[in-house]
Amino acid sequence: MTADLRPFDLDGSPFSGTSRLMNLVSVEFETSFQKFDCNARELFLAPGDRVVVETSRGPLIATVRGWPRRAVCAEASVEQVLRRATPQDEEQSARNRDSEVDAYRFAIERINARKLDMKLVRTQWMIDGSKIVFYFSADGRIDFRDLVKDLAHRFRTRIEMHQIGVRDGTRMIGGIGPCGRELCCSTFLENFAPVSIRMAKDQGLTLNPTKVSGMCGRLMCCLVYEQQLYRSMKKRLPRAKTQVRTRFGRGVVVDVDVINKRVNVELEDGNRKLVAVADVIIAGSDDSEGYVAAASAQPVYTWDADFELKSDKSAGDTKPSDEEPKRKRRRRSRRRGKEK
Repeated sequence: MTADLRPFDLDGSPFSGTSRLMNLVSVEFETSFQKFDCNARELFLAPGDRVVVETSRGPLIATVRGWPRRAVCAEASVEQVLRRATPQDEEQSARNRDSEVDAYRFAIERINARKLDMKLVRTQWMIDGSKIVFYFSADGRIDFRDLVKDLAHRFRTRIEMHQIGVRDGTRMIGGIGPCGRELCCSTFLENFAPVSIRMAKDQGLTLNPTKVSGMCGRLMCCLVYEQQLYRSMKKRLPRAKTQVRTRFGRGVVVDVDVINKRVNVELEDGNRKLVAVADVIIAGSDDSEGYVAAASAQPVYTWDADFELKSDKSAGDTKPSDEEPKRKRRRRSRRRGKEK
């Protein structure tokens, strides 16, 4: 009996369809800061190497951004690395960059002449000169058939118009953000996460479009970075319109400063004070005036510096109070019913 030498995948079954064990390597193209996995085949590549990759639009030069690794994937889902970039390929790429500038200027002239409502972002010439790709952004569908005729008549090659989003267009162009640093999308951000105006509200930012919008005109991607921190910290902070007691007197929480661990309290005399969360006592709801008259009447919860909710009652009291969640009381009653 001979051993079965067929390749197996992770669940122990043989590879099905066109799945193969490949040497994958991450590469980065000049028109995108995203990293794509390509089949390196038998090539020994290292980060920083220049390679020629066969893409769906044609051969392009890319830069290797990682070491090869073994992985199982569908053969048709990844692009192939044709070869290492030769000096001739680099010279051709430099000539193509000069031609791309001319193609961009000519396309801008024709777009303005035909009054098309579109923004040309970048042009890309294939390494073998078989095609020119024009990347543009627009709000809707654009009838650019006459524009393609003008471009084909001028450059005598295949023309492809590729519509992209405004965020992808900003990533291609690059720039400096309002923080004074290079744009996140053109440096390290590989994927765009969903951003909502609710994130700006949770972080206490001014809801001014010029303040919360990036270079692309959409909400800034950096709003996602601290959203989880704000959300988790706000759960342990007194909410707005909560009645509290402070050393300045009784009042109502108007605003919460999550990062500095402070609350803005409007006192009974109309003045407002910034008070540390650790110095705030949450008022009770059973008192006729809305405040806790004494600590013995009902537990008084205070917020310490670590935002931990603590009760002033002794820990030895095991009698269930009204503050116990109803869900726990239901579980306890069901458990007792089963025991009976």
